[in-house]
Amino acid sequence: MARGVVAAGLFLALVLALAGSLLVGASSVKPSEIFQALSQSDWHGNAMNTVLYIRMPRGVLAALIGASLAVAGAVMQLVTRNPLASPQTLGVNATASLAMVFTIVFGMNLGIGGPIPAFIGAFIGGISVTIFSITTRRGPVVLALAGMAIHLLCTALIQAMAVLNQRAVDVVFWMNGSVAGAQWKNVTQAAPLLLLGLLAAFVFARPIQTLGLGREVAAGLGQNYIRTMVASTLLVTVLAGASVAVAGPIGFVGLIIPHVIRNLVGRAPLWEFPLCALGGALLLVTADVGARVVMWPTETPVGVLTALIGAPVFLILARTAGRRKA
Repeated sequence: MARGVVAAGLFLALVLALAGSLLVGASSVKPSEIFQALSQSDWHGNAMNTVLYIRMPRGVLAALIGASLAVAGAVMQLVTRNPLASPQTLGVNATASLAMVFTIVFGMNLGIGGPIPAFIGAFIGGISVTIFSITTRRGPVVLALAGMAIHLLCTALIQAMAVLNQRAVDVVFWMNGSVAGAQWKNVTQAAPLLLLGLLAAFVFARPIQTLGLGREVAAGLGQNYIRTMVASTLLVTVLAGASVAVAGPIGFVGLIIPHVIRNLVGRAPLWEFPLCALGGALLLVTADVGARVVMWPTETPVGVLTALIGAPVFLILARTAGRRKA
C-alpha cells in the first residue's frame, strides 16, 4: 500500500478520534454547543470548560503517549532484532513503574519526586535488555520471557509495597495505565520530553534501522554498533519513562503498532517511525474514548483496553516467532 496514502489515512483517523474525544464522556457535549460557545466567545461556559480543560488535554496527552510508546516499541524491535520487543514485554515499563511507586511510598523521606524516578527505572530496564540482547543468542521468545520475568518481579514488589504501606494503595488505578484526570500541566510536563524523543527517533531513523540488519552488517556499513545501541536505549528511556511518569504503564501499544505498520507498508526506514507515531496515537486515543463508554458512567483504565487487544496479539506473535526459530 502506498505510504503516503497510509499516512493520510492514519492522520485523518486520528483527527476524527480526537474530535470524538472532545465529545464523549460522562457529561454530554454536543457539537452545536461548542460552535455556539465559539461564536459567542463564551470561553467559560460549561461546555467550553469541559472541552478545553478536561477533554482536550486528555486527548492530547493520549496522542503523545500513544505515539511515544509505539515508536519506543519499534526502536526496541529493531535494535534487539526481536519481533516481541516492546517497553511492556521487555520490562522497561515495569522497572519505571517500580521506581515511581517506590518514590510515592518513600519519596517524601528521600526528597525526590517528579518524572526522574521513572527515567531511572526505565534506564535500568533498558540497559538490562540491551546487555541481555548483546550477550545472548537464545532467540526472541527467550528474550521476551526474560522481560516478562522482570515485569512479574516488579509487579510483585509493587504489590508488596501496597500491602505494607497505605500510601501505595493510591497507585492501584494508576498501575493499570490511565490518562483520566489529565490536565494541561501534565501535558506541558511531558510534551517537551516526548516530542524531543520522537524528533530524535525521526532524525536518527536510518542508523537505528541499520541495527536491524545485524551487528556484522551494521559494522560493515560503518555503524558504531555499541554507541548506537546505547543511544537507542537512552531514546527508549525518554519515551517510555516520560509516558509512565504521567500515565502509568500502558501496555501493548509498542508491540502491536510496529507490526501493523510493517504489514501495511513493509520495511520503510524513513517512514516507519512517523507512521508508528500516528498509529500509536490513533490506538491510544481510540482506546481512551472506548474506556469512557465501555462501562459508562464508570471509567475503565485505558491500559485495560489495550491489554484486552494486545494480549491475544502477543500470543499470536510469540507462536509465530517460536515457529520461525524452530
